[in-house]
Amino acid sequence: MAYKWKPSKTARREFAQKMNNDSNFALQYGQRKAEKEEKRRLTSQFDYNSAGGSYVPTQAQYEFAMNSAFKFSLSVEQMNACNMVISGYSCNEKIHHDYIHVVNELIRNSK
Repeated sequence: MAYKWKPSKTARREFAQKMNNDSNFALQYGQRKAEKEEKRRLTSQFDYNSAGGSYVPTQAQYEFAMNSAFKFSLSVEQMNACNMVISGYSCNEKIHHDYIHVVNELIRNSK
């Protein structure tokens, strides 16, 4: 396992103080973080055959698929993903990661 850098207690304290006291710093940090997340999503490929695997959906994904997902106009692929998440959670069975990924994208886009 590779070494992962962690900030010291002093560095964490200084960062927290900057976030609380300097609104410009906090705004810039939030923008950089959002840009980084968006870049990751845009460069991500939905072909996870080698790394994706199968997982049991979480309760949050299930509740979104049951309650919120049908309020939006969804494509056939998105509707199929919601149905797979519902059945996977209900039966406590693993489903392919791609279905979970589609539901997670719907959750992010609905906010």
